Amino acid sequence: GISAENSATLTKSLMDVSGMSEEAALNQIQFTAQLAMANDVAPGQVMADIAENTETFAEFGKDGGANIAKAAVQARKLGLNLGTTAKIAESLLDFESSIEQEMQASLMIGKQLNFNKARELALSGDIAGAAADVMKQVGGQAEFEKLNVLQRKALADSIGVSVDELSKMAKGGEMKLKAPDKTTEEQLKSSMDASKLVMDEMLSAEKLLTIAIGALTVAVIANTAIQAARAF
Repeated sequence: GISAENSATLTKSLMDVSGMSEEAALNQIQFTAQLAMANDVAPGQVMADIAENTETFAEFGKDGGANIAKAAVQARKLGLNLGTTAKIAESLLDFESSIEQEMQASLMIGKQLNFNKARELALSGDIAGAAADVMKQVGGQAEFEKLNVLQRKALADSIGVSVDELSKMAKGGEMKLKAPDKTTEEQLKSSMDASKLVMDEMLSAEKLLTIAIGALTVAVIANTAIQAARAF
C-alpha cells in the first residue's frame, strides 16, 4: 500500500534533491503510485526505494523524475531495486571497461553483444530503457539456463550486476511497463491528501526548529556579551 509517512518522506527528498516545489513533488509521487499500481507493484516499496536512492535521482533524474519512477517500478517487477538499475547504467557509462567486458562476454557466450544503444539511453538518463535494451540481447530464462557458470559470470560482469541479479532479470520476462489509467486516481486521492497534511506538519516543525535555534543563538551571544562586560 501507500502510507502518508512514505509519501511525505519522499516529497521532502524530492524537494531537497531536485529543488521541486511541494506541489510538483506531490504530483510526481502521485504519478509514481499510479504507475506502480498499474504494474501490480506496491507503491510504498517503490517510494521507499526512490527515497533511499536520492543519489541516483540526482545523477539521472529528468522530466521531473518520471524516468526514475519508471526505473524503480521496472526493478520491483523483477524483484530487484533501483540500485541494480543504476549499477547497470553506471557500468555502461564506464565506456572503456564496458566495451572490454562486452567483448569478453560475447566471446564467452558465443553471441555478439552490442550495448551501444543501451549506453546512449543511459547517457540520456533513460536507465529503465537501458536495462530493457540490455535484456533484449541477454535473453530470457531459457537462454540464461543454457549458460554455464563462467558464461553467466561473464555476462553479469558485462552489465555490472551479480549473477543472482542477472538471473532475476532473465526470469522477469517482459520489461515493458503498463501506463497508468483512470482507475487508480480515486484510490490514491485520500492517501495523497493525507500525505500533504503530514508534509505540512513536517515543514511547520522544521520552521519552528529553525526559529528556536535562532532564538537560542541570540541568547548565547547576549549572555556572552554580558559576561564579557562583567569581566571589566
